[in-house]
Amino acid sequence: MPGPAADLARRLARDAEAVCRHYLSNGRRQGRYWVVGDVANSPGRSLYVRLHGSDSGKGAAGKWTDYVAALVMLRPRAGRPYCRGSAAFAQHNLSPSGRVA
Repeated sequence: MPGPAADLARRLARDAEAVCRHYLSNGRRQGRYWVVGDVANSPGRSLYVRLHGSDSGKGAAGKWTDYVAALVMLRPRAGRPYCRGSAAFAQHNLSPSGRVA
């Protein structure tokens, strides 16, 4: 049974491009991916985030090329060491419609 973190990851993945534009603003859209240097928002082309895809599995939206969930992307960016802090941070930044505020 999926928990709150899985639900939050799905909500973030639904609007992966807006999440990337907000948190990885030094990157850019390249086809169906957002390309940026790393999760610290460094310029470059090392990190690819899938913008569209299924809700789960290998080709899911919001996953990195090494298949880390979009929620994990927020942890180093938010400066919070634990998932609970990352989840609270992400929920705070999602509007009631499920879009990035």
